Amino acid sequence: MKAIEFIADAQDGTIKIPKKYWKDLEQKLRVIILVEEQVSEPKQKKIGKRQLKAMSVKTKGLVFDRDEANER
Repeated sequence: MKAIEFIADAQDGTIKIPKKYWKDLEQKLRVIILVEEQVSEPKQKKIGKRQLKAMSVKTKGLVFDRDEANER
């Protein structure tokens, strides 16, 4: 089965197929219609000033080899 994909606007239940695909459509077809959903972006709440808090990482026992890290 061959798949053909294009974007079309439906008008009164009719979809126009581009002429370049007409020669491939002289046989039995399976039609699947995918409708693009309009997703509205949720309104973001206004947030006052935020503070960044310090973060600490325990590095005891961590072995770091600069040459090995730069090999990539």
